[in-house]
Amino acid sequence: MMNAIQLEITPQETNLSFLSNKITLPIGSDSINGFKFQHSPITPYEAEIAIELIENTVIPARKQLSINNPVLINRDNKLKAIWQHTGNTEYFLTTQQIESAFNELVNVINGSPINSTTLPTDTSFTAFLIIIRELTHHWELDGIYLK
Repeated sequence: MMNAIQLEITPQETNLSFLSNKITLPIGSDSINGFKFQHSPITPYEAEIAIELIENTVIPARKQLSINNPVLINRDNKLKAIWQHTGNTEYFLTTQQIESAFNELVNVINGSPINSTTLPTDTSFTAFLIIIRELTHHWELDGIYLK
């Protein structure tokens, strides 16, 4: 696939690799452009800050990619947890499935019991989910392949 982008989210950064190019963004599962969650599950205020910082990073990053119709590929266990949660049989998570998982975490962030979701609610997973949600949403992708 000539338009495939390997997505790697580390604690400090997000790496997007395609062909011989690599873009590194300062948003990771433990530090989002220097911001770190202080609560687990995170608070609504922390969620808003994280979303704004991630949006301000991923929207301009799309312009750095000189490919049409990019396809994201990720092999992180956090993505696998979302995939297993959906019961999907194909190794692809749609943007809508990612949005649904995000909405489950938003419910917990807004006060629903932690046991109202089977998704992890720790800060690292939450940051990962927000990052992939913002990438798929703002880049208008169909979803992410799990490989």
